[in-house]
Amino acid sequence: MRDDEPAAGVLPYAEVTDEAYAAQTAASFTVREFEFAVLLSGRCPRCDHTTTSTVVDELYRRDTPAAAQDPGYRTVLCECETDHPARPAGLRGCGAYWTLRLEVEA
Repeated sequence: MRDDEPAAGVLPYAEVTDEAYAAQTAASFTVREFEFAVLLSGRCPRCDHTTTSTVVDELYRRDTPAAAQDPGYRTVLCECETDHPARPAGLRGCGAYWTLRLEVEA
């Protein structure tokens, strides 16, 4: 099995989330900080493929009252390169998304 293959096969594309996704990401993703962005890398908690997401300040802010009170919340998407069945043209990933609270030092 290649490193970017999931353990249980390729899941079809589905726009879904689960509270466990954020916990898995926090425990296993690597974080690289840059001046205006954070690069998150790891295995998608849904499809288990390698994914890398660039989180740019202000662009991925969740539009909810909680986000207005605490701007550290960001929505992260699976952006793996694997061809998931039923994925709309022009998109990447398996459709999974989750919200993380990023605490980046100023």
